[in-house]
Amino acid sequence: MDKKKKSKKQRVGKVNPILYAIVYAVLKQKYKKYNISFDNEIAKSIKGPAIVVATHTCDQDHILSALTLHPVRPTYIVSEHFMRIKSTARLLRLMHVITKKMFTPDVSTIRNVLRAKGEGAVIVIFPEGRLSCYGKTLPVAEGTAELIKKLGVNLYAWKAEGAYLTFPKWRNKGDNRIGKIDASVKLLLSAEEIAEKSVDQIKAITAEAIYNDDEKAMAGIEYKCENIAAGVDKVLFKCPKCQREGAITSEGNHIRCECGLDATLDNYYKLHDAPFESINEWFEWQQNSIDVENESIFAKARLGTPGEDGYMDPYAGEGEVYIDKDTFSLKGTLHGEAVDFSISPEKIGAFPISPGDHIDVYVHGKLVYIYPEPDLRSSVKWVCFLDKLCAQRNELHTH
Repeated sequence: MDKKKKSKKQRVGKVNPILYAIVYAVLKQKYKKYNISFDNEIAKSIKGPAIVVATHTCDQDHILSALTLHPVRPTYIVSEHFMRIKSTARLLRLMHVITKKMFTPDVSTIRNVLRAKGEGAVIVIFPEGRLSCYGKTLPVAEGTAELIKKLGVNLYAWKAEGAYLTFPKWRNKGDNRIGKIDASVKLLLSAEEIAEKSVDQIKAITAEAIYNDDEKAMAGIEYKCENIAAGVDKVLFKCPKCQREGAITSEGNHIRCECGLDATLDNYYKLHDAPFESINEWFEWQQNSIDVENESIFAKARLGTPGEDGYMDPYAGEGEVYIDKDTFSLKGTLHGEAVDFSISPEKIGAFPISPGDHIDVYVHGKLVYIYPEPDLRSSVKWVCFLDKLCAQRNELHTH
């Protein structure tokens, strides 16, 4: 009896088909207003075990990909932080998701993925490892191609062009845009082709398949919203006119700086009265302007971490954070206990972010939210700093 219970507990399992059918019907009706086209004829023929690599440019990608993949009942690999939020944890348990500690070694994830394969699951992976805070996909996270090679099953690719423009991560709550989304799924590599490919080849093919730049892909499509620019100051931290940081504000369709810059964003996501044509150009300019070899960032911060109930306590402590090209450090207290943590930035890999709020990092295996003070919007500069540093180091290693 005990063995049976243990065996059942170790199964990943799939969402109940009746529950899934109800959720699918409700969500398809709810998302109808966003003008989504589904190129998903192949979904009917997808049989597990299989892997789907998916682009991740908006916080609705799990729903959009599930709608595209229907009638498949997919098994998602999701960030641990979703399980630390009461409002989402229960639903995700019903969906039988596999949790992952982002950008930190996590043997339990691999173990559960192998179990899911054994159960014939269609496993959905977001290979960037985090959600992009602007409209372009990010590099494929280390270990993804190795996992695909190890599993050795058919590999599919899912993409939703226009998803970022409809649901930009920086938007204010409720400010979704009505435009167009083109969602599609296709066979990328068969199991036989994966067996013949090297890890580097699989990584390159995966990166190319998920690459997306929504501003270019959906050029000329109108996205209706009265507050089209509201919230973009959570990711645009540097003024191109006066070079100041933290002086940008946005509301309606205006992006302003204290120096007098007054740019507007139209419903086609085109900038006016700015030295850039798009948000992506502005974002990449500010990231490229950081001198990671000589600059550093320091901030006092409020700290969050899961409490005894397992859910995130956003007021768990406080401390000081620092990063330069050689060191990331965090000193402070969490639930009354002293923390003195230091690590090479490259070992962190990337900072997942909730723009205008916090960045995530793992401290001795424990999830910690860092809320930089006095301006929570400055969290995006930490992301830009580490992304540029890792990109430069990867380029050096490649050459």
